[in-house]
Amino acid sequence: MNKRPLKTFSLICLLSVFCVPCSNGQDIDLENIGGQVKEVLKKNPFKISGGLSASGIYYNSNLQNNREPFTYFLNGNVNIGIYNWAIPVSYTFTNQGSTLGYQLPYKFNRLSINPKYKWVQAHIGDVNMSFSPYIFSGMPFTGAGVELTPNIPLKVAVFGGQFSKAINDDEDPRTMPAFLRWGYGAQIRWEKQRYKLGITGFYAKDNLNSLDSIPYSKQIFPQENMTFLFNANIMILKNLELFGEYSRTGITDDLTAIETQKSKDPMAWFLKENTSTQYYQAYNAGINYSFGIGQAGIRYERIDPNYRTLGAYYFNSDFENMTLNLNFNLLSGKLTFGGNIGRQRDNLKADNEKQTERWVASANLSWQISERLNIAGNYSNFTSFTNNRLNQFDKINQNPLETPQPLDSITYRQISQNASANIQLVLSQNESLSQNLLLNYSLSDMVNRENDIVRKGGLSRFHNSSISHSIEFKKIKLKATTSVNYTNSYAASQKMYIWGPSLNVTQTLLKDKMNLSLGGSYNRSTNPTAQTDVTNLRLGANYSPWKRHSFNLSAVQMFKKSTQGNIPEQRELNVQLGYAFSF
Repeated sequence: MNKRPLKTFSLICLLSVFCVPCSNGQDIDLENIGGQVKEVLKKNPFKISGGLSASGIYYNSNLQNNREPFTYFLNGNVNIGIYNWAIPVSYTFTNQGSTLGYQLPYKFNRLSINPKYKWVQAHIGDVNMSFSPYIFSGMPFTGAGVELTPNIPLKVAVFGGQFSKAINDDEDPRTMPAFLRWGYGAQIRWEKQRYKLGITGFYAKDNLNSLDSIPYSKQIFPQENMTFLFNANIMILKNLELFGEYSRTGITDDLTAIETQKSKDPMAWFLKENTSTQYYQAYNAGINYSFGIGQAGIRYERIDPNYRTLGAYYFNSDFENMTLNLNFNLLSGKLTFGGNIGRQRDNLKADNEKQTERWVASANLSWQISERLNIAGNYSNFTSFTNNRLNQFDKINQNPLETPQPLDSITYRQISQNASANIQLVLSQNESLSQNLLLNYSLSDMVNRENDIVRKGGLSRFHNSSISHSIEFKKIKLKATTSVNYTNSYAASQKMYIWGPSLNVTQTLLKDKMNLSLGGSYNRSTNPTAQTDVTNLRLGANYSPWKRHSFNLSAVQMFKKSTQGNIPEQRELNVQLGYAFSF
């Protein structure tokens, strides 16, 4: 194993431990330390706050599937204060996934402790930290980290831990084989009022011997990665800011590949190079100018093809952007506008058959015309990646009692154009009655062009529109919301239409201690081969008999019927019972 990266980060950790306390030594008054201790002891030495919750979900369906009939969730966050110490503790325990029959490289149960003393913040257990989108951004790991933010220019953050556990390939197509992966990171920042400088390092490597055999059939190979990032932010004048960020990464895609001689790349010192080792870079720089009603600036960004690190799930790469931006507000802040316009191109190394070069733009506008009317809209044709559902009925029909999948299961779609507009109108507002009307429209459009020709199946377009009306009778504490939704989609050369209404009624009872809700939705989808009807009935209740205690009950009954083939009618029932306590 290459020990050089570990030595580098060990040195950074030692410097942060010795330099920071020495730089802040003037805060300690040794002559009056006895009096300081007495003052601290007079205060309440122990405080505790937080919240705990427990819930269970019962599931029943007329169709067989792998879902567990009963799932429980235990969640909590506790903040323990001892003198100047703050020790937050959070946890999540569940039996979800215990009977899946296949294996995944991430954990469903998580426990983290985040003690803090003045400017020292620690992270222990199942935690996450973020440095930069170019290098390491929020990926959860099991280990420890510390952030040192003393009242001096020097700031330090370090971490290390296990990113994935070893999962052998058991020939089940649902199993996600993975090597045991450990990662380490460190960041040093020097922050003054007029400028900020920083350097960040990240290293991760798979344990080659953690699996019985390498799952070549699933294209899973042991990897190693080292990345450095430099960033700077300088205020040239009071209203003129210059910023920049540069990252270079070296990644070995297969540690079992044939070794090669060391290259002249500066990252080669940290890696054991072989025929699968590649180096990439990403950088951006710009300048911002502030004036009376807003801000204007210019920004340049370039990311090499296939740029990636082992510190994030996904990277957008192989593009170059040059953009101008403008933001301002008028009419005492009632009218705000923000926009970008620029030039974008891809295929930076000219190794693809086609290249895209185009003007790109984005704009967003919000205008509060009066106390009763507000309009907002936005447009963008920047190439981007998103995990948002394009079809609004996916969210409407989703079971709200199901927990989201871990981040490993996120799917990304490339969108060429996005546009949306909404109008919010207050119909009436007085002591006894409140009425609101909301209209929404959104467009998501993607086109794959080859020599300016759109091939069959190369166009996807989603139109979503809805109108919603809410009315609240304040004296009897009753609120009703009705809406009608419509989606028109064209994808894979097929058209689909979905429409349907929804209704939700809430009632507050027992001196505001209980909330009852009853709702339902129906939608019909039609495509060239089938018609599908989905009906959802929802019931909810929340009761807080005491100040810090609450009980909740939720039930969802779903009926789904399709005319395609011999698909039987599907019926699902989900019931959730929960309890929460805050202190």
